[in-house]
Amino acid sequence: MSTATTPEDQPVTGTSDATSDVTSDTTPPVHRTGVRVGTVAWGLIVVLVGVGVLIVAAGYTIDVQLAAIVLLIAAGVALIVGPLVQGLRRGRAGER
Repeated sequence: MSTATTPEDQPVTGTSDATSDVTSDTTPPVHRTGVRVGTVAWGLIVVLVGVGVLIVAAGYTIDVQLAAIVLLIAAGVALIVGPLVQGLRRGRAGER
């Protein structure tokens, strides 16, 4: 009988040196600060729909198709322009 000294034959107990090296070199994930553009755009959509409901409840009439088109255009522009503005701000903040 031979005594096995290879790592495959050894029982696994606790943590090995390889895993402790990996965990010590990792850094915590970076959390973004500020408000996301999508959150603002959806918030504005909800607010504008609520204002529309209040206007209809007050007795005014709204062309719903035109209002939906304008709302979708405004949301699309906000979702396109918002990240561009954020990118410019971050680029300028990095230069300082």
